Amino acid sequence: FTLRAHILSWSGDTPGLTKLMGLTGHNSYKGCRYCNIKGLYLNHVYFPTTPPIGFNSGSYDANNLPLRTHDEYIKNIQDLECATTQKELAALQQSYGIKHQSILFELYSIKFPYSFALDIMHLMFENIAKYMFKHWNGTFFNNSSENNGMYILNTTTWNVIGDLMHKARKTFPSYLGRPPRNIVHHHAGYKAEEWSSWITMYSLPLLKDQLPIKYYEGWALFVKAVKLCKKLHLTNENIFEIQELLLAFYKHYER
Repeated sequence: FTLRAHILSWSGDTPGLTKLMGLTGHNSYKGCRYCNIKGLYLNHVYFPTTPPIGFNSGSYDANNLPLRTHDEYIKNIQDLECATTQKELAALQQSYGIKHQSILFELYSIKFPYSFALDIMHLMFENIAKYMFKHWNGTFFNNSSENNGMYILNTTTWNVIGDLMHKARKTFPSYLGRPPRNIVHHHAGYKAEEWSSWITMYSLPLLKDQLPIKYYEGWALFVKAVKLCKKLHLTNENIFEIQELLLAFYKHYER
């Protein structure tokens, strides 16, 4: 018999998928491959659903974003190909968030953008967890004067947290995975598994009574969502709860 393989989905980190899909990337004004939210520039491009004071751009409903479709991708690419000058092409690329047609449009089993799914490793473990840690230790913004939130923990607190993680190594059960490394000293070299463990096992106990309560409770929403995502079997109720938890976490973060 003839065995035919059809590619249905593709996964990778954001820079890799940006090149593969022919997009302008997450630093552009149309940086999302799934929706048409337009970014704002305030020291860097970011994507608030409610613009800050002084900006005239519209608001978005985080639970009902203007989603892209496969047909829309094709139409946008056709517009790019019809551009007659480099200036017109650059303007369209910025407007659509698309640089050129991806070769993967030749595969009829691939549908843009939904064949390029988000994955828990790149999105949650090596992205959100890492950047939230940078918020809490005051290194998120390149401009140090902007790292002044009430959620920032001082060096003494972080040293205590790191020491507790290190001391736990000697008695850490092997069935729970690799023993924790001091997050203060080793966070730059953390693997996805370590960020996963930080989220689901260590962060809430170690941050309790350290983070102000509203930030602690906001983070707890994300932790609960990740724990549900890691289940081997998800019910429809689980999926709905994950969506609600992540939406609540997003609203907490944006505030």
